[in-house]
Amino acid sequence: MPHDYALHTALQARCLCCGSLQPFTFSSPSDQVVCAHCRSHLGPEKAERRDLAHIALWRGISEAQALAAADAAEQAETDAAAASARISELEAKVTELSATVIGQFDSAPASGIREELQSDLVRRAERATELANRRTDRMMAVLWRAATLHHVAAGAAACSCGKPAATCPELRILNSEQQALRDWEAKNVALAASGARHALPPEHPAVPDAAGTAGGATAYSSRRKQRN
Repeated sequence: MPHDYALHTALQARCLCCGSLQPFTFSSPSDQVVCAHCRSHLGPEKAERRDLAHIALWRGISEAQALAAADAAEQAETDAAAASARISELEAKVTELSATVIGQFDSAPASGIREELQSDLVRRAERATELANRRTDRMMAVLWRAATLHHVAAGAAACSCGKPAATCPELRILNSEQQALRDWEAKNVALAASGARHALPPEHPAVPDAAGTAGGATAYSSRRKQRN
């Protein structure tokens, strides 16, 4: 009787003689779905031999499955014990860290936990400082852009926006931060000149353009003079 199994592919199929799953590689739909173990006892005259062979095969399969189940149970027990020990270790660590975090650092045991926590606190502080510096850089860059639109040229009485210098609200705000803005700009111009990471806006004269040239100190000094 033709079968529907894939051809030329190693697969597991249930033998029509012994009923057990066995490896097959079929080359034709008309191949018998009979395992190699059972081919030797096909035919009505070999019924007794077939039954004995089947019993031996099933016993072997049953014993192999029993051994596999025992091994799996033993491994599961070992894994459960290891997991329980790990959970206990982590719970103890959490308890110790919790005691430290709530202000009992000095009473925490002198173990690797304290050193680990100290390192973590240092990393967190460094990260917080870095984020704060980046926020400051972004705000100062905004102020620098505003200063390019609101400044008083030497000898002028009006803001570059056209309003009287005394009544320009943006200029008044910028004047209150003028020294901080100058210090920030000078520091970042020096960083840009050395090729280091800086926070100057792309349009700043000290930032190299696509051709690799920068406005340099002349343009930078000129802009500072305009804001004086």
